[in-house]
Amino acid sequence: MKWILGMIWLLFIVYAWLEAPGEPLGSDPVFKELITLQSKEPWLLTVFSWLGIFPAVFACLLLKTPANERDSRVPVWPFVLLSFGLGAFALLPYYALSSPKRSSSGYKLVHFGNHRKSGIHRIAGHKLTHGILLLLTVGTAFYGFTQGNTAVYMEAFRQSSFIHIMTIDFVLLTLLSVIALFRDAVFSRRSRIWAFIGLIPLIGPLLYLIAGRRSTI
Repeated sequence: MKWILGMIWLLFIVYAWLEAPGEPLGSDPVFKELITLQSKEPWLLTVFSWLGIFPAVFACLLLKTPANERDSRVPVWPFVLLSFGLGAFALLPYYALSSPKRSSSGYKLVHFGNHRKSGIHRIAGHKLTHGILLLLTVGTAFYGFTQGNTAVYMEAFRQSSFIHIMTIDFVLLTLLSVIALFRDAVFSRRSRIWAFIGLIPLIGPLLYLIAGRRSTI
């Protein structure tokens, strides 16, 4: 799986750099409209907003458990931070380099001293965070489905390099969600069937998070 993810990452980079249709990013008019939130097509705005929500969802999955508890040798925070600008370009290498871990015991160990989770871990694991992200996802989806024009989006997909890459990035993040949920389920000793809910973009991983054990403050 590591080699497959690594190859997908390299192919995505080569395709985005050499084969994506349309104008370069700097002169892409659709990109300029989206980045300034001046686009009038709801579907373009919806998918663009989802690519801001998706990294937050992955951040919740990856940061809700401290690295020392997961015994991870690959620091996760640089990949999470970069994912807010690069999406799958940043997350694919992390999942290619890291390995799934399994919680060593179903019982909590007694720790003495300061063992409280940091603020970022508490926020990432808290149900309120997941609920807000779910509301944002459902709200933007409703806007896209009720107001958007798929024909306009598909035309932009064919003519705009940014929309083309953005759409592929969204599909890759959805597929990567399946791997992310599978690995988290292995570590958390939850049913691995949960991984398939990752095929439901954004909503699936958020339902997985909401259904998990409540984070302690």
